Amino acid sequence: MPTLEFFGMRREERDALEKRVRELLAGEEFREDCVFVAAADSRVLDWQGQSRPFIRVSTRSEQRADRFRKLLHHTCDLEIVRIDFQPMADSSPDEEWHNG
Repeated sequence: MPTLEFFGMRREERDALEKRVRELLAGEEFREDCVFVAAADSRVLDWQGQSRPFIRVSTRSEQRADRFRKLLHHTCDLEIVRIDFQPMADSSPDEEWHNG
C-alpha cells in the first residue's frame, strides 16, 4: 500500500497537486493500492525560512519507489521512504503468548 503524504502546502495547492499525481499514476497497475494522506494546511521551511513543500512516498517495493521517482520527480520535491509494513495480527500478542 504505497502512501503519499503532502507537506508544506495549503489545501488548494495540495488538492491541485494530488489531482496531478493521480493523473500521472493513472496508467500504473499499482494505482489502486495507493493511499493519499491530506492533513491540515502545513508549512515546511528550510533553515533560511524558505518554503520547501514536498511529497513523502512510503512503499515496501524498490521497484515502485523507482517508478514513483521517475513519474513524480518533475512535480515537486520528493522524499521516498522504503518501509516494512506489518498488518495487524488476528490475535493479540497476549493470546499468542498464553496459547503458544
